[in-house]
Amino acid sequence: VIDQPALHERILYEPLRLRVLQGKVESQKLLMPDAIECSAGEAAVLMEYRELLLEIGFEIEDFGGTTILVSAHPVMLPRGNFVRILRDLAERLEESDGKTSRRDLLDHMMHTMACKAAIKAGQRLAPEEMHELLRQRHTVDDAHHCPHGRPTSLMLSRATLDKQFGRLG
Repeated sequence: VIDQPALHERILYEPLRLRVLQGKVESQKLLMPDAIECSAGEAAVLMEYRELLLEIGFEIEDFGGTTILVSAHPVMLPRGNFVRILRDLAERLEESDGKTSRRDLLDHMMHTMACKAAIKAGQRLAPEEMHELLRQRHTVDDAHHCPHGRPTSLMLSRATLDKQFGRLG
């Protein structure tokens, strides 16, 4: 039994992590920057970690007050998701209050991006998409766990199924 979203997260996470380590994350420039209204804390922390955000593909700038302009986002993210991801990252950065290491923050950002870009639970896939997901499973180092550590698949033997259904005879 395969957890498609968990497997897809892993498939997205590993190449992203490699690109971040190599300094080669692709960004999509926006024709018109998107203005995001933030709380004062969110705006301050996003600007404080501007360089770290740039490493994962976000280009932001202060627009005054509590408004942040986003001029580029990571290519792997669907356009509508990047605002929600930036808010999630701002919340995490505020919570860390400078106590979380740069590496842990970067890792959390990559986990979040892979999670938000992955297929969702309950999303129906066409047979071709399922086959492609299974094919890509062999291209990653740890296809057995999502970036958060959850298993991507479970093996259920006939004996296990018989036991679960009370057919032990």
